[in-house]
Amino acid sequence: MIVPAAYAVLVAVSFRPNVAAAGPRDAARPRVADANDERRSRDVERDAQGIAAGPDGALWFAEYGANAIGRVATDGKRSEFPLPATEFCGAESIAAGRDGALWFTEYVAAQIGRITTSGALSEYRVPSGASPWGIAAGSDGAMWFTEYEGENVGRVANDGTVTEYPLPAGSNSFAIAAGSDGALWFTERDDKIGRIATDGTVREFAVPSGGESYAIAAGPDRAMWFTEFGSTRVGRIDPHGRVTEYEVPGEGEFEAIAAGPDGALWFTSYAGGTIGRLTTHARYSTYPAPRGDLNRNPFGLAAGPDRGVWFTNDAGATIGRVAARYGASEKSIVIPAFRKPK
Repeated sequence: MIVPAAYAVLVAVSFRPNVAAAGPRDAARPRVADANDERRSRDVERDAQGIAAGPDGALWFAEYGANAIGRVATDGKRSEFPLPATEFCGAESIAAGRDGALWFTEYVAAQIGRITTSGALSEYRVPSGASPWGIAAGSDGAMWFTEYEGENVGRVANDGTVTEYPLPAGSNSFAIAAGSDGALWFTERDDKIGRIATDGTVREFAVPSGGESYAIAAGPDRAMWFTEFGSTRVGRIDPHGRVTEYEVPGEGEFEAIAAGPDGALWFTSYAGGTIGRLTTHARYSTYPAPRGDLNRNPFGLAAGPDRGVWFTNDAGATIGRVAARYGASEKSIVIPAFRKPK
């Protein structure tokens, strides 16, 4: 079922941000494990979440538990930038903006943050006070974000102007990503995928299995690919709203998903401690996260500039990397499309 709906702007507010410059703190050098690399932070309370490639050739990530934004170069050198707030912010998701900075959500503080590659920080409050979760750069040059349990999708311009667009009642938007059609696509934790155009027009598309969509990313095939929380399914939705789902072997609890430099979709299995790879032709393979002495719970994931796929491990407070150089000779299986039992 497709439910189209158009909504006007709920609120638009322009204000001066609280700006603070923070100097980086050096972090530990990397430890290499097997074929994967693992960058370990100094304690297990840092709780690394979202991760994104920055314009400086490094990977930037949100440290929910540490009230900080982290940076790791492809050689493993780490830096950390504490957030200026005196209270806990809950940095969650992060994405590169078209202005050359990194933008991130502060779930607990109800703010959107911005950090330059030199470490200068700014924060912008969400007018409704709702908790922002996912964030992505839009085709209009602004950053777009979801509000979990806020029934809105928000937009923040480069000057800090925040606009919120209402969703249908009961919508819990979660992750968000830019599509090939110029719109933003987002997941809803109630078996829907949403689409919002840059003019605020909203449409919703049902997930046939009734699965709880979680993360979402643009694929190389002009479609959006998404994970389903609490299941072992990965879904695909084309620009017209047609959904195909794939039942993937494993323990599930799939979290982040991203297009890799090899043209495949990569995703994290939080419960299974693995990184999955699914081609657009539904060939699937999986790779274990590095073992080590801490739990393996891969969470966020992003393609790096070095043909690697980088991921966060929130239980072990590590940053990991898998080399995306697998070809047709890699052992894999073909996954048939999922069909809901009648």
